[in-house]
Amino acid sequence: MMLSLRALARRAPRSASQLASYTTRSSIRPITQSFVKPTSILSSRYQPSKALFSTTPSRFDDAGQELAAKLEGEINIESENNESSTDSDSNVKTFFDQYDFWSAEDTSGEQDVLLKRSYDDEQITVSFSIADFNSPMAPEDEADEAFMDEDEDIESAQSGGANTKGAINQGRTSGGNVKVAPEDSIAPAVREELRNDEVNLISPSIGNPTKLHPQDEDYSPQQAFPADVTVLVQRSGKEGALRFHLVTDGSGFTIHNVTHLPKASGSAAELLRDTADTVYTGPQFEQLDEEVQILMQNYLEKRGFDTALATFIPDYIDVKEQREYLSWLGRMKNFVE
Repeated sequence: MMLSLRALARRAPRSASQLASYTTRSSIRPITQSFVKPTSILSSRYQPSKALFSTTPSRFDDAGQELAAKLEGEINIESENNESSTDSDSNVKTFFDQYDFWSAEDTSGEQDVLLKRSYDDEQITVSFSIADFNSPMAPEDEADEAFMDEDEDIESAQSGGANTKGAINQGRTSGGNVKVAPEDSIAPAVREELRNDEVNLISPSIGNPTKLHPQDEDYSPQQAFPADVTVLVQRSGKEGALRFHLVTDGSGFTIHNVTHLPKASGSAAELLRDTADTVYTGPQFEQLDEEVQILMQNYLEKRGFDTALATFIPDYIDVKEQREYLSWLGRMKNFVE
């Protein structure tokens, strides 16, 4: 991965280039006087001199030059790494070759990327950011502890409440009770046994996650970094727009919530970033009726939100982050040298 390559390269010994030497030139020239008439000892000893005006004064900043030399070394290393094509580079190219209905808007120096496509009478815009490249995932043991804590909270909240089939795992009723799906009635010991039979590397709502047994040769607990994805769906002749908040880690998408924006005025980029507190964002997705969840998943899948796109987004973030990092090094070097 790019991150490991960069970390390895930074740990490799390398010599810094020699600092450039500068020759300073005196800007003082003697003043020729036709006569000297000192009035005191001070006036005869110290005569004022005139400095030549220069638009490019001599400047030597040893700290700045040392930093510039170091940045130059980093640029050389990153440039060498970029000469060899990575899996992310080839995956990005393959995606656009196979799914040419998607187009990317990528501005150099900015961290946000937009994907756009048309679907019937709809204009679909997808937004994600390379800022997620450095977002750490919680360690597996911490995630398991959080999951167990959540189960305990659900069980304690269920006392005296009603069981319904209207939600997956948990939800809410008009009386405020937590709704529990049939699978939650399984005994914890049996549930743990079923969980150990097959490990799902990701639990997405959309896409085809890879399921591997821990004893399989290709099994690995490592996951891609999670990337937040915002989707905007606009229809001609329809008021407002739909905005989906998703997360992908390279295998599928998980829906967090769906918001209907009643007034879709402004550009797609502005609507994607609109976080007005007065807009009702809708309930958490897992609190919706099970059938509503499934139909919303199908709605997005029909519009191209499948495993291929879920894999493409982290790859594109990886490629763009490396490109922006190299550009950032160059701009920093040019400024300080």
